[in-house]
Amino acid sequence: MECLLQKTKITMLSNCLILLMVGQAFSIPKTEEVTWYPTYHLAPHKGWINDPNGLIYHNGYYHAFFQHNPENIPEGTKHWGHARSHDMLNWEYLPIALSPSLEDDIDGIFSGSAVNLNGKLTLIYTGVSDNLNKQRQMVAISSDGVNFEKKGVVITKEGDESYFRDPKAWFQNGSWWVVIGSQTTDKLGEVLLYSSKDFFNWTYQGVLAGGNGSLGYMWECPDFFTINGKQILVISPQGLEQDGFNYQNLYQTGYFVGNWQPEQNYTIEKGFREIDHGHDFYASQSFLAPDGRRIQISWLDMWESVFAENVTGWSGMFTIPREISLNEFGDLVSKPIREIIGKRTPNTDIFDTIISSNQMLTLKNNVFSSEILIEFNLLNSSCKAIQLSLKEEPTRDEGVVLYVDIELSRLFMERYYPKYGIDKTNRSVAIDLSLSKLSLDIFVDSSSIEVFVNDGIAVMSSRIYPNNNQRKFSVAPVDGFVNVSLTSYDINVNNQ
Repeated sequence: MECLLQKTKITMLSNCLILLMVGQAFSIPKTEEVTWYPTYHLAPHKGWINDPNGLIYHNGYYHAFFQHNPENIPEGTKHWGHARSHDMLNWEYLPIALSPSLEDDIDGIFSGSAVNLNGKLTLIYTGVSDNLNKQRQMVAISSDGVNFEKKGVVITKEGDESYFRDPKAWFQNGSWWVVIGSQTTDKLGEVLLYSSKDFFNWTYQGVLAGGNGSLGYMWECPDFFTINGKQILVISPQGLEQDGFNYQNLYQTGYFVGNWQPEQNYTIEKGFREIDHGHDFYASQSFLAPDGRRIQISWLDMWESVFAENVTGWSGMFTIPREISLNEFGDLVSKPIREIIGKRTPNTDIFDTIISSNQMLTLKNNVFSSEILIEFNLLNSSCKAIQLSLKEEPTRDEGVVLYVDIELSRLFMERYYPKYGIDKTNRSVAIDLSLSKLSLDIFVDSSSIEVFVNDGIAVMSSRIYPNNNQRKFSVAPVDGFVNVSLTSYDINVNNQ
């Protein structure tokens, strides 16, 4: 996936330049101290990242590759950066895995995936050339998991090759399969399917799934996998129009639920739904952990965002790796990986109390690298709304607010950092308040917030840019009292 290809090349070049200019237009006031580099999220020490690529567990390591520009330029030529980990939280950064070098990838190394091919870590990726007009699928192989030898082009597309990218490969029923994001001649998004016996000679199997005018003009970063006997197709469509509370970001990432077997059509049972409802979530990719868990990681950013951190030499980060499952209603459930429990400090803040009407209570004074588990007893509460804030003082405007609207049965997230060009905007998700309790598992890591609602039935993820004095976490009921319990931890991780 690539910024310059999201609409027309000219339009997006203009947009990306605006992003860069906005990011460089401000400077951090000398009176402010900021700590924006994350503790337990994967982010570059230097340079730019966007989509996660090549996620795989191989020979004792979790590998994460990523779209990377070493010079920290969003629209710059993309490489594949590389990191590995034993637990998906402590990451060791390795040399750049793939750089433009061949005729077919000279303009960039776009997104792709990784497989174990005869014991070797093997990458399939989109090589870009001809001023971004040619996008072809290419392969590179490593014997040591660090250094890669390119094998050249393995899949091309007849006709227009400018919207043909992001291969996701897997092995099933004695064959290799790959899905690739594409666009029809009518400029509608679609996902194409190919198969191979050897990973180098591929046969076109047709369109796995295609959209209509309501599902955008391009489907990027497809992912296709099985959970509970159902086949899940994840896509990142471009061009969806906002629909009420839905599709409020520039681009979305969501999923279909259906049935598919080799040589059969994909039958969709549940239509497109967003995975995450925050400001920043895109280009998901998943893989299997050794114990069979399906792990999903996404880019915790969005293309229209102001990347305020770029003045400190880096831009972009990934979400917490998430264990995903399908519940009995066919809904995708996302939970933070269980490995994070081992990174909690033993010192915890714990309390259970009733907060009176319009009273404000500070739950935690310094939220930098934290997990906050908060539960509201709805049977023992009378308020019309609940407000949680991460600010210098709860009554001040700048910062982040989580707002539980009891009457609308929605959770809103609002952020506002005017000095960094981030206007006041909110995102929201429907929540089930017929239950006796509402639980929020909130992760704040320097410049991000991720909120898991009711054990992961909904998630909201956004980038935030507080200074070091804007990290007071408070709660207040609106027009009534609320029964709240809280447990909080600091998360300690050492990335190399």
